[in-house]
Amino acid sequence: MKVMKIFLLLVIVTISFAPLTLTVASEPPVETIDIDWNSPASVFERITGQGPVEVIPKELEDYGVKLAGKKAMLTGYVLPDGWKKAIGGVKKLVLTNSGSLVHDPATVINATIFEKMTGVHLELIEMKDALIWPKTLAAAMSKSTDVDLFYVDRAMIDTSILSSAGWIYPVDELFPPEVHKLYPAGVLMSMSAMDGHFYAAPLTLWGEYLFYRPSWLEKAGVGVPDTWQELVGASKKVDSWARANKGPGHTGMVCSVGDPDSVYRLWAAITYAKDVKIEKNGKVMMDPEVWNLMTDLWVKGGTATESIEYNWPDAPEVFAKDKAGFLVGGSVFMKNFGNPEYAGMIQGDWEVIPSPAWRGVGIHGRSLGEPDTWAINNFISTEKKAAAMLWIDFLRSYQAQFNELYVEGNESCMITVYDHPVIKAEVEYPDVRAEAVAQHMGEPFPPQTEAALEMVKEYLHKVIMGQIDQASALKALQKDINEMQ
Repeated sequence: MKVMKIFLLLVIVTISFAPLTLTVASEPPVETIDIDWNSPASVFERITGQGPVEVIPKELEDYGVKLAGKKAMLTGYVLPDGWKKAIGGVKKLVLTNSGSLVHDPATVINATIFEKMTGVHLELIEMKDALIWPKTLAAAMSKSTDVDLFYVDRAMIDTSILSSAGWIYPVDELFPPEVHKLYPAGVLMSMSAMDGHFYAAPLTLWGEYLFYRPSWLEKAGVGVPDTWQELVGASKKVDSWARANKGPGHTGMVCSVGDPDSVYRLWAAITYAKDVKIEKNGKVMMDPEVWNLMTDLWVKGGTATESIEYNWPDAPEVFAKDKAGFLVGGSVFMKNFGNPEYAGMIQGDWEVIPSPAWRGVGIHGRSLGEPDTWAINNFISTEKKAAAMLWIDFLRSYQAQFNELYVEGNESCMITVYDHPVIKAEVEYPDVRAEAVAQHMGEPFPPQTEAALEMVKEYLHKVIMGQIDQASALKALQKDINEMQ
């Protein structure tokens, strides 16, 4: 069965990507978007403008999401000169979106602000995460113009695949050198592909943080771990205490690894903490020390075996129900855990710090600097591309990035947003967030990475279930990945 599974993965990669070499010509795009991005001010000044934090009026409500009475930054960004002529008669753009807009209030307010500024309505197609990538591939391969912008939630993997085939439009002119300083280096790397071009602008980050229960650690006689290595031992002690004193169903730590994307985030966080990368000479490589540490969280640590069944929101729900002492989870849960309706059982008894350092390296907060974003369909009209570039230009601005953090609790990709007095006064753990965001790493991955992630998940689960030892699993895993590359 294992042989058949790997064979199918190889067939998928061969059929879909073998003709799509990443040795892409570096010529600029044939068509020209006639917008002066450096007027009426430099692109840096245009996108860093700040307005006041104001109450959202009723007329800025849309998409069935109630926002009136809440606050956001409603002004600040400045449109570039020439935009009206460049977009022509475009009145609507169609975009895919990850999940329901009810859970994306920042996207909603930014979209309504954009429509008020430009007259261009954004038709956001709400899609389940599992459907986004296959639907994107289907539309791109058929050169469909039904969708103008593709939602990309794994930029470091998907951008190289889409760009290598010429399916998405490069946006290099949005990223002159002076703009680079606004974003962490890892975020910028995630917005580019292996051909060196930029293809997207950052929407919001998903970093990994270490949440913990102070009362549990105190009763278990455990300090807050500083490194991933210390977390292994600490989680084991907390697990022993929890099982003895809290009873069945309680555990030392939970971490979602039930789906490839969740495994990807954990793997990347540990790898980057060591200050190394996953891609080496165009190939996906599992660092042996990283593999041993990652699997030690279960083999020697106190992480729940049930984690193999958890997708990204599941482990935090277990933590919120007073069932675990540690959680490796995303920043959005800083907001959720402060909500008594979501986490009533742990109010006043949880804390969060940037993800642990690697022993001997000492860098805290290293995580996957891979923002969710949108990429422009290369087959739409020049006028629609111009309108789509305006949306990308706006969403990476200070104004839109402020709203991602303030309205929704997502991580901002623009570092200076964390210095805003309203953010410091009203947003949960702004200093923890800022420290981690500044350390985010990224790298463009080769197309075979998607299939490699399935293999990493498979062997990780086998180790967790005790079906194979760590060393044998690593040897078999890298062999399977190498046969595919």
